[in-house]
Amino acid sequence: MKRKRMGSKILSVLLAAATVCSGVPVTGLAAETTDTSFKELLESMYTDPDREYQSDVRWWLAEASNTDEVLLQEIQNMYDAGFHGVELCMQADDNSPDDTYAYGSEMWSHKWKLMMNALLDHDMEVSLTSGTNWSTSNVPGLDPDSQAASQVIAMGSVIVEPGSSITELPKPETMRESNKGQFLGAYAYRVTGQEEESRKSNVPWVQPQEYTCYSVDYDSMVDLTAETTFTEGATIYDQAGEWTAPDDGQYLVVGLWTHGNYMTASPAAETCYATNYFDERGVEALRAFWEEHYLDDPELNEKIKEGDVQLFMDSLEINPEGGITWWTEDIRQEFIDRKGYDILPYIFLVDGLPQVYAVFNPYTEPAKGFYELEGNSSLREKIINDWVDVLTQMYCENMLVPLKEWLNSVGIKTRAQISYGRSFEITEPSAYVDYPEAENLNQYDNVDILRLHTAGAKLQDKLLSTETGASLSTYATSAQTRLPQIYAQYAAGFQRVIWHIWSTSYCYGEEPTWPGWGTSFDRWGDREADFRDMDEFNAHIGRVQTLMQTGTSRTDLAFIHNNWNQGVLSGGGIGDDITSMNYQLAHMGVYYRSTELQDNGYTYDYLSPDLLSAENVHFDEETGTIELAGYKAVILYQDWLDVDGAEKILEWAKQGLKVVILEGAAERTPFNDGQDERLAEIMEEMKSLDTVRTAEIYDASEDFDYFDEVAGGYDDGVLEALQELGVEPYAGYSEPNHQLLTQSRIDEDGNEYLYVYNYCPNDYHQNSHIESVKTEDHGTNIQTEIEMDGMFVPYMIDAWSGEVTELAEYRYEDGKTIFPIDLDYNNIALYAFEAVEEETEHIVSTDAESSYTAEDGSLYVRATESGDYTTELSNGETVTTTVEVPESYDITGWDLTVESWTPSDEVITSEETIDDVTTINTKAATDKTDINVQLDTLTTWDNIEEVGGNVSGFGHYEATFNWDASAADGAYLDFGDNFVSSMKVWINGQKVGGDISQNPTKAKATIAEGAEGADQYTGGINWMNPVADISDYLVDGENTIVIEYSSSMNNVALSQGIVQETENASNWWHNDTKYQSYGPSQAVIIPFAEEAV
Repeated sequence: MKRKRMGSKILSVLLAAATVCSGVPVTGLAAETTDTSFKELLESMYTDPDREYQSDVRWWLAEASNTDEVLLQEIQNMYDAGFHGVELCMQADDNSPDDTYAYGSEMWSHKWKLMMNALLDHDMEVSLTSGTNWSTSNVPGLDPDSQAASQVIAMGSVIVEPGSSITELPKPETMRESNKGQFLGAYAYRVTGQEEESRKSNVPWVQPQEYTCYSVDYDSMVDLTAETTFTEGATIYDQAGEWTAPDDGQYLVVGLWTHGNYMTASPAAETCYATNYFDERGVEALRAFWEEHYLDDPELNEKIKEGDVQLFMDSLEINPEGGITWWTEDIRQEFIDRKGYDILPYIFLVDGLPQVYAVFNPYTEPAKGFYELEGNSSLREKIINDWVDVLTQMYCENMLVPLKEWLNSVGIKTRAQISYGRSFEITEPSAYVDYPEAENLNQYDNVDILRLHTAGAKLQDKLLSTETGASLSTYATSAQTRLPQIYAQYAAGFQRVIWHIWSTSYCYGEEPTWPGWGTSFDRWGDREADFRDMDEFNAHIGRVQTLMQTGTSRTDLAFIHNNWNQGVLSGGGIGDDITSMNYQLAHMGVYYRSTELQDNGYTYDYLSPDLLSAENVHFDEETGTIELAGYKAVILYQDWLDVDGAEKILEWAKQGLKVVILEGAAERTPFNDGQDERLAEIMEEMKSLDTVRTAEIYDASEDFDYFDEVAGGYDDGVLEALQELGVEPYAGYSEPNHQLLTQSRIDEDGNEYLYVYNYCPNDYHQNSHIESVKTEDHGTNIQTEIEMDGMFVPYMIDAWSGEVTELAEYRYEDGKTIFPIDLDYNNIALYAFEAVEEETEHIVSTDAESSYTAEDGSLYVRATESGDYTTELSNGETVTTTVEVPESYDITGWDLTVESWTPSDEVITSEETIDDVTTINTKAATDKTDINVQLDTLTTWDNIEEVGGNVSGFGHYEATFNWDASAADGAYLDFGDNFVSSMKVWINGQKVGGDISQNPTKAKATIAEGAEGADQYTGGINWMNPVADISDYLVDGENTIVIEYSSSMNNVALSQGIVQETENASNWWHNDTKYQSYGPSQAVIIPFAEEAV
């Protein structure tokens, strides 16, 4: 008989709830009882996860202009919603005066300490930005001309005709009125050509960049300061001196100065200047400010040492304003010491590096500015790479290291988003912070871009976080749009989410806006109706993050990757533009182009070879893996590789490390070090080893480069090479697919853990540049098998309720544990695998819809349809089971009360006076109007005439239904497809899927004066797949059901004109603002029967 499968909606519920079903007779063939200690451990971790594993949230504060009352109520709300930590981030407020409320003011100091105390008193994490706003490390009142402040090198340039003379050097476009700085030198180069070039941004708020690219003769350089005496005039920029160009062509003359960057940040009570990221004096300036304003309270300092406090640095947004690149007093000598030559004669080459433009195009040309070396682009790249490599080193050594050492000494950890969007190496800085981070805004939730950020954390077993949600639209968001963003990032190995953004409903002054302060981005807070269900949302996140933080990573492959001008993908893409598209949904790799490894279950990261020498990173000869990440093999695919990295890989390859080298890879070093021949010798030796294979690229031209902005490289021989070397994935598939992504972890006892995500909506394939994908139609559900490398007993963890089920159906083949998976699009599955040495009784295969192992070890099969089912047991026995199952039926006779939320004329006021400063906050109240409706069967609000499609708010549903306990062993309750937002369900007074938390980290607390605090629930209905096993809650005869539904604010915001309908907002696929269908679309009872085998 062909195996029958129920819909995956029901199957996943079955597996999660099977062990809690009651009233099932224990008959049939009983398997030997399995030791349940591992299951009990899992239940202790996942039934009610600790708060520390739940979400964090970024709080955008309107300067320090909220009253103490309002701030404490917001913290109360965050605590009650189950958030673990809060990132305090000041934002400008047009209505509040900066001198009173902005960064550096007395009011700011009071408010930030108030919030820190309240959060730490309740064991919540606190994160502080490295200055006002988020963009830089900055200090109020810092002298912008000092070495503690950011410095740049400024350049003036002019084209001199053949035989013509100049009498003074060209001045830079920006000159500081302070006249503080230094003249560094001047050079001339023969011009050999020019071309008009451009860069696009893919976003409307950054204009395309058009420029003239001049080519110069490298060997023609003239050091003008050596040939000519320059006399300083009224300013350092006035440098008089005569020089005549040779007759052999035009000459580019450049003058070089260093002066202050003068980059500012706001809001601030006093001008905030960016600190120097390449000189320890920048950290010293920040330290002095913090010690005066944050760390001047001994009682708070003790709380900081005992609590969880972090300094957070957002995406690197320093800009070399007023110059062409950054500078500091000793950087020229540091460059000479590290690279062996003087950079100053070649510094003009870094003028026009892509910087922020690299954020918008993953194929941004590396190491390319406004100038070219005629006939020697490789040398141009090498020189530029040398410069930005030294910048990266000095950023790490003079900023990240001393910052971490100082803050760790006072109990504070460092967390930073790692170096995209500026000219720094993309992976190395993760080794120098406590907690590395990225943000999905610049990665478009594409796992191949996210892989740029994962290696450092895995290799050093650091907690890897992500700022998530900045692309989501105001009020159009719900769990169904938020969760897929973080699901994709977990699939790359991220372990903690910081949601963007929380904000209060109160505004400064007496003219509030409804429903709260702020009009852009996804706004979390009590303005949203679904706020009341955030405790369950965060419990769900807590379970996933518990798994993602258990043990250490087991990632299969390390792709060696260096890029100091790394292109990523802010701005998304919804078509087939090779520079701006959803590569993941088109099944195209971004950097390494093939997805064949991913499609077969291999996981991998991109990393600089320098990370192989980071602290605690080593090759384990016994396991043949690079630890602590578990990499089984290294892949070389870029055309450059530095000699130190090559020597490290060669050393480990001799010890047993498996290596695959793609054609064209590692043919030159990235630096101007004269080591290309030495690299060739190393690679020749490496290729001769038994542990090394080479692989071809089948679909690209001979001069193909992975940096190129072309479609190609999607078909190669890497998979075959790995298979020849015996490298199998930790979690492979029985057959390749374009739907699943996984991450694996291992604990100290050898038990493994698996995260699985179905990522593909099956509606973007037409945009692919791979012909076979364009017409692919794999649907949105996948039924396949996962093959775990090792011998295990598998368990499934319900990510919404925490129920743990020992799976019954699996088999052992060739040292692998193989089990079936059935998963819908945008759903996840969590598994744990108990390492065992002996086989216990289990099911090898069954055509029943599902199966599970009971507490006593008995094996059960279950079905929702009548029929005969055949099961093969591991002892060789075959069992046939016959079941009779009643038909499914709707729950009818519903009483529905919709509480409609609309703006009110009432204004709620909070007022205080502190040190003669009176602060008034107001909030526009919400009118809440009941709409009572009787329904025969459930349908969504837009289909109910009395409610309609313009309403947002709460829905309270009540009904009764009959259950015949003699006719079936249990039942599911299916609330239908395309569910929007959130709900809680009670049957016969018992909450479905969870209960009030007894976890002490979630104990009911009073933070705001007069607040009672709220109970937090351990779990409930799966909002992504709203089907629940309700067997434990049913009684024979009449049953009652209550649903408490919470909508998003989307429909009322649209109807009030607060937001407008849009499709693919922010150029993100399916990021739509349109009217939503609220409420469950049905409530269908699906009986099932089950039998022991």
